[in-house]
Amino acid sequence: MMRLLVSADIHLGSPIRSVALRNPDLGDRLKQASRDTFAEIIDLAISEQVDALVLAGDIFDNGYPDLKARAFLISQLARASEAGVPTVLIRGNHDALLDHKAHGDLGPNVHVLHNGAPTVEIGGTAFHGLSFDAAHVAKSFLPDYPRPVPGKRNVGLMHTSLDGAQGHDPYAPCAERDLMAYGYDLWCLGHIHAPFERVDGPVLAVMPGIPQPRHFGERNGGAVTIVSVGEGTPEFERRAIGHLGFSECALDLSACADQQEVLRSLRDTLMSAQVPGRDMAVRLHVTSDRHGTELVTELAAEVLDSIDGVFLDKVKSAPPPRKPGAETDDLVRLMQDELTEDGFRQAALQQLEELRLALPSEIMDELDESGLDTLLEEAIAEVSLTLHAGALR
Repeated sequence: MMRLLVSADIHLGSPIRSVALRNPDLGDRLKQASRDTFAEIIDLAISEQVDALVLAGDIFDNGYPDLKARAFLISQLARASEAGVPTVLIRGNHDALLDHKAHGDLGPNVHVLHNGAPTVEIGGTAFHGLSFDAAHVAKSFLPDYPRPVPGKRNVGLMHTSLDGAQGHDPYAPCAERDLMAYGYDLWCLGHIHAPFERVDGPVLAVMPGIPQPRHFGERNGGAVTIVSVGEGTPEFERRAIGHLGFSECALDLSACADQQEVLRSLRDTLMSAQVPGRDMAVRLHVTSDRHGTELVTELAAEVLDSIDGVFLDKVKSAPPPRKPGAETDDLVRLMQDELTEDGFRQAALQQLEELRLALPSEIMDELDESGLDTLLEEAIAEVSLTLHAGALR
């Protein structure tokens, strides 16, 4: 029996720019959380006495010369090596800093698999992997993978979008059925940030997901996977991990007569978001027709000065439900109907793509197609809130 700790998509050095613009303290905490979480992964590998640590790409977030992040990685992998845990890894599409030709080897007992050295054997198991040599690869890596070694357990590492995933660009696409039929016992995958597992007869494929989510769109992450490979189908167990979580809280302020009552409601809601031993980023969904988003945001910031471990991501406001028939409600309803028109959605998707292309690559994912409905709902809510506020005046 061989036990492996499987992870991917650490994204060390991720700039977290969009979050940092809204809340610099939260941005700093998220940067530190990715480092703390990786140190926790090493701690878990050592305490569980796994036979190998497997990292399926995107250990770094970009190829800029962040040698501080590289030094951190080397020191953490050295801890694992000194405890008798070897590391097997591949480069993902973000991993230029793992180029040993430019920056040197990562140290003893650390195996970077690539075209020139696609296989390493550890404890009677053959590990196979290919690395990205460019930021984008449009074809499948699978035909170039080594064939299974007869008489050995065979484990593959691949960074791939598989058949495609919502919110993820098609990197090294590979049909899932072809992957599972290749002859390996286990596939350790990276790139898709939501975890999942696939079982096909004696074959297991594991996508461990991002261990430390960076924004609300990645809330399904926050885990690593421990896999046991022996006779029969490999067995797996997810382990929760991560130092910062995300929470959305609903808060109805429509009955608050003054700002003191708003302050008390905010304090009760934000205190309830505290999680012992873990930081939390909170997004407030506020219902109100008299207390504006900016004021509520500032009041929430004041409240959080006395609450440890809770950070405000943003406040989203909407007016309370109104009786049908009001002119403002009629206008909002017409706008909502327009959202369902194919022509409108196509135009909106085109504008969204233009915006994505104008953004830095590290924050493009925040405007992926899957977020269109959320953006449109927020726009309608803002217009509705403004209309109702004007009607009250």
